[in-house]
Amino acid sequence: MVFGGFDISNWFGLTNGKFFGEPPAYVDKTKLPGMSEIPTATFLGWLTNTPFVLINSPNFVWASMSLVLYNFAPYDLSSSSSAALSPISYNFLNERLRLWIPTVIGYFGFWHTTLHFLNYSSRPFIANRNYNIQKVVHNMFWTLSGVCIWTLYENVFCYLWASGRLPYISDAITFSGTTNGNLYLLAALMGVPVWRSVHFYFAHRFLHFGPLYQQVHSLHHRNTDIEPFSGLCMHPIEHLYYYACVAPSLVFYCSPYAFFWNGLHLLFSPAAGHSGYEDHFQSDAFHYMHHRYFECNYAGGDAGFMDVLFGTFRSSMQGDGDSDGPKPREDAKSTLLTIPTFEFVVYLTLSLACFGVTANYIHSDLTKLQIAGFSALTGFGPTFLAVIISRLFGKGQLMKQTSMTSTGYAIHILGGSILCALPVSYATWLTLQS
Repeated sequence: MVFGGFDISNWFGLTNGKFFGEPPAYVDKTKLPGMSEIPTATFLGWLTNTPFVLINSPNFVWASMSLVLYNFAPYDLSSSSSAALSPISYNFLNERLRLWIPTVIGYFGFWHTTLHFLNYSSRPFIANRNYNIQKVVHNMFWTLSGVCIWTLYENVFCYLWASGRLPYISDAITFSGTTNGNLYLLAALMGVPVWRSVHFYFAHRFLHFGPLYQQVHSLHHRNTDIEPFSGLCMHPIEHLYYYACVAPSLVFYCSPYAFFWNGLHLLFSPAAGHSGYEDHFQSDAFHYMHHRYFECNYAGGDAGFMDVLFGTFRSSMQGDGDSDGPKPREDAKSTLLTIPTFEFVVYLTLSLACFGVTANYIHSDLTKLQIAGFSALTGFGPTFLAVIISRLFGKGQLMKQTSMTSTGYAIHILGGSILCALPVSYATWLTLQS
């Protein structure tokens, strides 16, 4: 496939010019799906690919979608807008949900339909897969809850911008066509995917901290054999920490579009990567193996060097004799039963109460100490609650899932706290300022 003199057959997430029916170049098609060795990732390879992050990956497709959608539904940051009045505005949330629910369901539904009903791909990781409608409904429910939490993020940030609490680069400058505007736009387009790969690794390892896994991340791991809607199927607290990837918009002068692009990447990129198939756009055997074997491949496939560094890289499913696929993990959270456990209800209720209590004091005249307390409650409260609830229910081991040195534990817990919990606390601190 040639365009303008360039061979683009392997650009934009395509393989040999195909969207479906062609596995990645490293795959030996004479072997069963998942049995080909994924090339060992290196930091140098990740670094040298960074300038081409919009070309040698699916990012170009999502970036194009973000530009189209943002042109259709930009943020209204005027002083009279609904977002300017409150960080939790029914009118704002209603408006944004009317954008995100159809687009997310449409995008995830496209992948689910084309792969699991229309058979556009022919290399499933599990040949004897049985379609489980209960699992799909379960995944769709938690996916939609994640869309709602993302719109709350939007509401808070638009409130901070519109009320003057958080400085930003206006869209008028970003899309002005001037040299500065073009540089801002290019920095956003290229910076988001690179930052995402770093944040995802540390956020993911943080969620494998024993108590957070037991109370939060285990919901995502109920899917041992994944399908597209499983990608965004997460506990509300996982969504909270996952979306904290927008932290650069809190600490740097960023445009609202950069924030929107970051959010779209967070929402859309898990879909095809959780397909359960090997031969299509953005197929991801690397992450599939994390769901199947659990103690490996915590990074995104583009940043697998981090797993190599910490000894958790797995290159294939060779040696796995279970042709019918993985069995559900034995802990209580690994089933797809519709009735939640008492432990699940207790933790979810108390963790959401952290935000309910804080929201009750929005627009109140608080002291700096009170603001600091509420900020810590929203950012770090869910993690401390996970430790307490896990202890009360007899699950006291902290990181039993993987063996790691004390230094490794410290790096991942500290990194996760800084990149996941701290941004939530800081956003709360800004919101509660009088």
